[in-house]
Amino acid sequence: MNILDKVRQPENRKLELKRSLPPRAKWLKSIIAFANGAGGELILGVNDKSRDIVGIENPFELEEKISNTIHDSIRPSISPYIQTINLKNRQLLSVQILPGQQKPYYLASKGLEKGAYIRVGSTNRQADLSAIEELKRQAYGISYLDQIFFQCGKDALDKEALNVFFKRLLGIKKLLLNHFFQYAMLRKNNGDIFPTFLGVILFGKENLPELKDFDYSKIKVTRYKGIDRTEILSAQFFELPLALKIESIIDYTRSEIPETQKLVGAKIERIPLLPAFAVREAVINAIVHRDYSLKGASVQVDIFSDRCKITSPGVLPGTLSIDLLGQGISEIRNRSLARIFRGAGFMEELGSGISRMIQEMKNSGNPGPEFEEKGQYFCVTLRTKPQMTFHLEEIYRTLKSKGSLSSSEISKEIDIHQNTAIKRLKELINLGNVEKIGSGKNTKYRVKE
Repeated sequence: MNILDKVRQPENRKLELKRSLPPRAKWLKSIIAFANGAGGELILGVNDKSRDIVGIENPFELEEKISNTIHDSIRPSISPYIQTINLKNRQLLSVQILPGQQKPYYLASKGLEKGAYIRVGSTNRQADLSAIEELKRQAYGISYLDQIFFQCGKDALDKEALNVFFKRLLGIKKLLLNHFFQYAMLRKNNGDIFPTFLGVILFGKENLPELKDFDYSKIKVTRYKGIDRTEILSAQFFELPLALKIESIIDYTRSEIPETQKLVGAKIERIPLLPAFAVREAVINAIVHRDYSLKGASVQVDIFSDRCKITSPGVLPGTLSIDLLGQGISEIRNRSLARIFRGAGFMEELGSGISRMIQEMKNSGNPGPEFEEKGQYFCVTLRTKPQMTFHLEEIYRTLKSKGSLSSSEISKEIDIHQNTAIKRLKELINLGNVEKIGSGKNTKYRVKE
């Protein structure tokens, strides 16, 4: 992306635009938040409201000041990449920060507990203790789900569910305890065996008091009437253990997707407005790739008459960005969970699912998936194309087979009142399926190519 395109886009978790260098405390927070996240860039010399290129004075002095301030103020040390850019005969200063390898980074003057910051959308927030712990895990390459859950022993896991699932996963008749260690369901500590967070989420026994804090890992599927949240038609919660409920979650979601009627020969068939694979992939991705260290929210599947929106706690992991989705590039937050889901046949090969989702939406005539990061959430929206009802399709099929017809001719062909035919023809014109030719008494209608 060239610099002009970059300064025209909205500020986000990897981009901040400023007319001039803000107060020291403010811009240092951005540098720290970038290093604690997916990296980012601070560009000086751009009006962050109008996006006008205003430029800066003395860029080389400013570069030295920024470099020295970062070196003196942030721990561990950060090495920025600073460059001067000439754009429209004005000087901009770009301060690029790579994702840190020694997280968490913090203001030396405030210390770790009060001086660490994270990026949430286009803003910087002080990292709380749980966020600091997650940053430490990232630095050591430890997944939240792979950690030991010390509050209960291995008996907290549903043995029957484990046996059913792992026989399917591994394709073997006799399971050994070692298999559960191999797939990070259990871990040892000082000779004792404990479940991992992954084990509890997938196989934790229902209604076990020690597992009440895992309520956030449930999946909520809600069907609304119309295009807003005014009226709920149905809602279903899927709680622990999730492993044996994945197919039920997918099946229930599919069953709630709105349908259209299509005349096939002499029969009317009901067809979902969204392709099954796209819905499945979006829901599975939300479960597998969510940030389970964020305990305040669950995966939500919201189904409206014109779209399905899947919201997952946690932004894209690592350096992955929205513009890279569908290009075969993948980064995985929960490797053990992804490994299990892939082995069980729930997931596509890494990097291929999103591109296939995009293609399936295109093949079905729907708009492409919409991906967005909202604060600490990642959302996928699958929109339906404007739909023809059965009655509209009846007129459409008649025009396609007969060629151009007047409203009176159409009314006779399908035995409806002429005013009804005119009303439905207007709807087809608004949908872009039919066009009007001629005027007055010579007005006719035909299928729009």
